[in-house]
Amino acid sequence: MTNPFKLGFLTHVSADAEPQITYNNLIKLFVAAEKFGYESGWIAQHHLSRGTGLSPSPLLLLSAIAAHTQHIHLATGITVLPFEDPIRLAEDATVLNSLSNKRVQLGLGSGGANVVSFPAFNVEYEKRSDIFNNKLNVLQNQFENSSLPDAQILRKKLWHSHSTPEGAVLAAHQSNGFLLGTAVHNPATVQKPLAEAYLNTWDNKNEKPRLGIIRAVFPATDRQTAQQELAPDLKPFGDWLKREKLAAGEISVADIIDKLNVHHGSVGDITSSLQKDPCLFGYLTDFIVVVQSASSTIDDAIKRLDIIANEIAPKFGWQSRYSGQ
Repeated sequence: MTNPFKLGFLTHVSADAEPQITYNNLIKLFVAAEKFGYESGWIAQHHLSRGTGLSPSPLLLLSAIAAHTQHIHLATGITVLPFEDPIRLAEDATVLNSLSNKRVQLGLGSGGANVVSFPAFNVEYEKRSDIFNNKLNVLQNQFENSSLPDAQILRKKLWHSHSTPEGAVLAAHQSNGFLLGTAVHNPATVQKPLAEAYLNTWDNKNEKPRLGIIRAVFPATDRQTAQQELAPDLKPFGDWLKREKLAAGEISVADIIDKLNVHHGSVGDITSSLQKDPCLFGYLTDFIVVVQSASSTIDDAIKRLDIIANEIAPKFGWQSRYSGQ
């Protein structure tokens, strides 16, 4: 059968006791996801993170993962382009694409959520959009004009992450994929207009639009159990919601989960909440799940990926390539 969408996952590479353990567990996570039939695995980039995420160099991590996998696509979600030399990024991505048998997907962003890192890279935060656009042009030209066939393939495997209609339109005009993230309090007002702007702008008759939508999905016995498991990691988000004027006064873990649009609970609970998500299966080509909070163990994450691939995604028409094996 033809799957209605591709299934992927995103990891922020949360730190374990030792970096070596963290990275070895990351390989284990990708290997397990591939066995469950996931088409892609995305690594977020964190600079100067002081332990909250150990992935300043996603392509290096993906290179190690490539040696242990065969099918799953290896993606950055996202690389902060204003911090990168676009020619060197193109070269590194091309080498990895060759090593991995053409499995690289390159997600790019302007780094709006990385405001504290801009001074370290001597980049002006206020100019990040213009810098992104200029470096994107250099990167794309490098892929298009390279003598290496793998580089030209990568030109068609670029993605943007933007939070504005202008960014959505840019991705469509460039015939690139478009990524929509997780931390949204109302997908109907925050993300749906962006998805529609991207799809309505797309005019490349030779390629189909690629819309990847990321959602936090936490299967558990029931909603209460999921909330108890998530509570230690999500409580700090209450202060962030107040600063962003998305909440006021006392805010419960259940309220935080609702504001952050986290799908959680039993398989039935999650299936129902995903069906009600106003910016999801009517739009996406790639469903990308986040299954780890800061204190999740690797076994927790693998179990959640298993449940999503075998019990939740099939309810929306997706089927694992490894089904029955």
